[in-house]
Amino acid sequence: MNVAIKAVELSKRYDDVEALRDVNLEIYRNEIVVLLGPNGSGKSTFIKISAGVLFPTSGKIEVFGREPYRYFEIKGLLSYMPQDQGLYGSLTGYENYLFYSGIQGIDKKEALSYLKDAKVSLGLGEWFFKRRVNAYSGGMKRKTSLIVALSSDPKLLIMDEPTTGLDPSTRRDFWRIMLDLKKKGKTIIMATHLFEDAEVIADRIIIMFRGKVLTFSTPEELKSKIGYKYAIDIEFAEEPSRTILEKMKDDETEIVYDKGFIATLLCNDTSIIEDLDAKLRDVKYVSFNLRKIGLRDIYFLLTGVRLE
Repeated sequence: MNVAIKAVELSKRYDDVEALRDVNLEIYRNEIVVLLGPNGSGKSTFIKISAGVLFPTSGKIEVFGREPYRYFEIKGLLSYMPQDQGLYGSLTGYENYLFYSGIQGIDKKEALSYLKDAKVSLGLGEWFFKRRVNAYSGGMKRKTSLIVALSSDPKLLIMDEPTTGLDPSTRRDFWRIMLDLKKKGKTIIMATHLFEDAEVIADRIIIMFRGKVLTFSTPEELKSKIGYKYAIDIEFAEEPSRTILEKMKDDETEIVYDKGFIATLLCNDTSIIEDLDAKLRDVKYVSFNLRKIGLRDIYFLLTGVRLE
């Protein structure tokens, strides 16, 4: 497969803070890669270096064979959608689109032609053309930022937390849009702390923690490495003691717990629910929830940290 992005011993320091440490990876063309991690994990720094916004402290990253922070021509092949959207609130979405496409040197007829083709799939209504950005909802702002990023018809789309703060319906719109863009041959890199984004759209997932890449695999490979198929979430009426948690497990299960009222038991045999109910007959609990193991469980097992 052709490589879109290649990082070699990539590191970045901010004074005494090491934001990235010796990152080595390859991202292929026409795949969706999700960087998963909390604030401070290094994912936004990786995104900004990939977009050519930041220089690395050491090592390098190549986008289509060139370092984007050194070679201006590479920036014509990619678009960067920052977390803060970067829109002018006193302008309409349409005016922002024309302004930014003009800065990039895109012919106005070409920009309008792309907008005509994309406005339906992105759900750009009358608000986009007539209302100022200051009056937009969060979803409207994200859609405007996305169409601005797509105005140059880039080969690579780089996004930082594009779905944070959106309602479930709008997030699903974004998932559909991302998958449609992939079908059209785009390569997409997206940083997020939302597991559902990664579960739905990612071909491969980079799990980051404290500036390092812990693992880089497909969702299926990550789940298979853990060794458990199911998770049982137990919500207690009060915070369970260590004794209660130990009572729940056996040699074929594992407890995932993060100080609170919910403990998660990882297992491969769903029939243990009846035994579990018997073990906890003297304990006040609110509910049992059986589900397939997810990225949330995997991230906690790898880092000891809960996201969201």
